[in-house]
Amino acid sequence: MRGLRLGRGLLGAAVLAASAGGLLPARAADPAKVQKERLDTMKAINQAMREIKVWSGKGDFAKVLPAATKVAELTAKIPGLSPEGSNVGKTRIKPEVWKNFAHFKELTEKSVQEAHKVIQAAQKKDRPAVLKAFSGLANSCTACHEPYRVPKKED
Repeated sequence: MRGLRLGRGLLGAAVLAASAGGLLPARAADPAKVQKERLDTMKAINQAMREIKVWSGKGDFAKVLPAATKVAELTAKIPGLSPEGSNVGKTRIKPEVWKNFAHFKELTEKSVQEAHKVIQAAQKKDRPAVLKAFSGLANSCTACHEPYRVPKKED
């Protein structure tokens, strides 16, 4: 009996460790709250992306930098804001996220890397490099949206 309890404890610890390490998505404690935070984060990313586009077009790198930094920081949070069961209320997240969570996480990490390229180019005040990096960032966002986000309904 003692061996069975020890085995269950080890299994539980392994599952908890894997979930904490991002191998398995955790369950949402309050799905509606988590979903709202995810939606607010996505809206903030969208706003920062718009700012990058406008300010890079004008060559205002001092304004591109905080917007790109915001994109990088917020995008890094997305996997943690996407626990299984958080697809409630007004959401466009697809169930495929939890079937392919490692891939989902990989795509968000790629977007963070692309945002850092925008930051680096803006620090150098290199407008062509900023525009190229911004294009890469936008493409990385789309690469995640296509498999894991329900398209917006056109009314």
